[in-house]
Amino acid sequence: MTTPPIPAFEARRPVSDLDYVYGALKQSCMNGEFTPGQKVTLPQLAEAFGTSQMPIREATNRLIAAKAMEAPPRRSLRIPEATLERLNELLPLRLLLEGEATRLAAAQGAALAEALTKINEEMPRHAAAEDLKAYLNANQRFHFTLYGAAGNADLLDMIELLWMRYGPLMSTVRSGVLSRTGANHHQAVIDAIRVGDAEAAKDAISADLTDAAAHIRDALGAAAK
Repeated sequence: MTTPPIPAFEARRPVSDLDYVYGALKQSCMNGEFTPGQKVTLPQLAEAFGTSQMPIREATNRLIAAKAMEAPPRRSLRIPEATLERLNELLPLRLLLEGEATRLAAAQGAALAEALTKINEEMPRHAAAEDLKAYLNANQRFHFTLYGAAGNADLLDMIELLWMRYGPLMSTVRSGVLSRTGANHHQAVIDAIRVGDAEAAKDAISADLTDAAAHIRDALGAAAK
């Protein structure tokens, strides 16, 4: 079986190696850019980032603690497997926390709606160009611009942790499927926020997560046959 490549990373930037490596790896985990069960090594990542292994080790240790990566004894690092059990554990938590963050953020009204609209308008272009990485990054910015507007840093941290753990599940549907459904739900969120309807905004983001989860269930079911 062909070994999947690791995501494309840029060489380190003018910030600390640890901060940059951790941030880039965290985002890749959150966006499902790694393949479920994929093995990676410290030398492999060090070469990709153009750094020594020390910041790679520290960054991956953080991700292991967050359960975004695994470290089997005397083996390479590994991305967790995507399973229906994992989906059933994580999805209710995402619905609860992301729904609450959206409800709180809706008070920001028109200013937040405009910021979200600008991001949402990028996504069809990225999908049409088949630029998956740009599409996933825009989707992440949409959600975290929304959740950040709730003004609750602890809630935002917990949502980010769930996204890191949810990444392998997202990886099962890294195609145009989500781009065709997400845009409509995002627009419904924007419309509700523009008129200050917190409950409608919460319902729309819940529909977005639930719809995406349905596609993940289909993918997991197909893989199990």
